[in-house]
Amino acid sequence: MDEGPRFFSVEEANGLVPTLVLEFGRVARARAELGPVIEALGGAEPASEILHSDADPPPGGEAAAARLHALADEITSAVERLNGLGCLVKDLERGLVDFYAMQDGEPVYLCWQFGEPAVAHWHGLEEGFAGRREIEGLTVEPPAFPN
Repeated sequence: MDEGPRFFSVEEANGLVPTLVLEFGRVARARAELGPVIEALGGAEPASEILHSDADPPPGGEAAAARLHALADEITSAVERLNGLGCLVKDLERGLVDFYAMQDGEPVYLCWQFGEPAVAHWHGLEEGFAGRREIEGLTVEPPAFPN
């Protein structure tokens, strides 16, 4: 049964920052290795075919194909682990993560980006990264659940 989204306080979200840094570090390392692997497979289109339709790799490309699958699995697993914590991975390349929170009875997102020392921004659900505002002075409340 789906319980709906998990709502975070600023403190709870900030408690996950070390985990976010670790997981996005793993993603960054895997992504950095993807370029040479894709090149070894003849470019993005052949690599995509190998990854998504199990097409045969070019002659001598078996090891690169296996590494491509392993890297894709590493990235997918990191995203699943992060989403499993209740946060929402919004952009892997930029390292953007949102956390549901409540402000004045309205749902909002707390927003963190890889490289930031703490969750220090928020935005409305429809605003996205461009609408980020500093948390300073914002009282983020835990949601009220009926008994």
